[in-house]
Amino acid sequence: MLTACSVLPSTAPVRTSERVVLRLWHAWPAADSRVLQSLVDQFNQTHPESQIVIQSRPAVSLPSDVATTISEGGGPHLVIVQSHMLGMLVQAGVLRSLDDMLSNSEVNSLLPAAVGAAQVSVSGQPVLFGVPITFDTLALYYNRANVLQPPSSTEEMLLTARALTNRNQTPPVWGLAYNLSLDRTIGYLYAFGGRVFDENGAVVLGSSGRAGTERWLTWLSQLYRDEQLLATLDGVLVDRALQAREAIMTIDWAHAQAEYRAIWNDQLGVTPLPVLSAEDRVPQPYVQADVIALNARLDNQAEQAAAQAFIRFMIDVNSQRALLAAGRQPTQLALQLSDNDLADSVQLAAARAFRLQAQNGLPMPADRVAHEIVWTTLVEMQLNAVRGLLTPEQAVTLADEFLRSRLASP
Repeated sequence: MLTACSVLPSTAPVRTSERVVLRLWHAWPAADSRVLQSLVDQFNQTHPESQIVIQSRPAVSLPSDVATTISEGGGPHLVIVQSHMLGMLVQAGVLRSLDDMLSNSEVNSLLPAAVGAAQVSVSGQPVLFGVPITFDTLALYYNRANVLQPPSSTEEMLLTARALTNRNQTPPVWGLAYNLSLDRTIGYLYAFGGRVFDENGAVVLGSSGRAGTERWLTWLSQLYRDEQLLATLDGVLVDRALQAREAIMTIDWAHAQAEYRAIWNDQLGVTPLPVLSAEDRVPQPYVQADVIALNARLDNQAEQAAAQAFIRFMIDVNSQRALLAAGRQPTQLALQLSDNDLADSVQLAAARAFRLQAQNGLPMPADRVAHEIVWTTLVEMQLNAVRGLLTPEQAVTLADEFLRSRLASP
């Protein structure tokens, strides 16, 4: 029998262990889902020892579905969620820390603000609960047919916008259509020197952060009342003007790039947010990310190894280049956004602008308190001041008092 074994041909099949199968939940729209499926197929082909199976879920219910199913002992092995959802999932105890999944060099190869957005504070220390594969932030969109040189300062932006506005035309033409919602304007709060918390997490909105915050609210109120601008709290009105090609510039998130490409075609221009002229400071909008997170019950070593391999595959330069081609903003800094990375020059120029802006941005807080208490308080403060229901001083005082009372409670 030993002799017979010794003459077996080298191509004889070798028995291997059973393939590891991991379920991945996501809520990406159809167009982005196709590129995700393509990447998963490539991973499965190059990693025969494991298999990733994609399952699409409704975006509205994805976080709650993940929390419920994992807490009941089931759920996906991996999930792609927006980073600001991590706090709620961590508090529910359904996600695994990923600090041991990547080396320091691998983490440092990713956009720092995106990594920060994927961290949740645990016992006062930032812990990585998601690996960011794409990011989202704000920039100035403009029609290059009308704006030959993008404005580099807010003063230049507003002067250009007013010069391009023609309210007497039917329908009117607006040089700038700006949705004054908090998520699109808060970057300028920091440029004015406003602050909500200090470096130790103490509320300073009504103390050291007051002067800058009041200047920011005053500036927004002036934009709101400027008849030569379509600066409004009505996002539908802004969207309608842009879709009808009645506006020439706007400020919006990176994920809306495809919509503006459809409006302005190859005349689409994207540039980082203009520097605040009054303070000569760069605005710091929030940066959020789409992250891969792991089921807290993923304790099998083979499953952990497969998940680790997939995470590394998704932040590899080639995978990141595929996401870039699909209109997503890659987090891998080793992808240098050179002319060889994307043939579409318009989309490539936009990607460079978004990365530059993100490098000057702030991680969007992922903690649950930040969304359920802080964000809603700031929204109310801004609305009251912009609409003139309260003076900026009154709005800041009320918001500061409310935050102090709520955050002092367990």
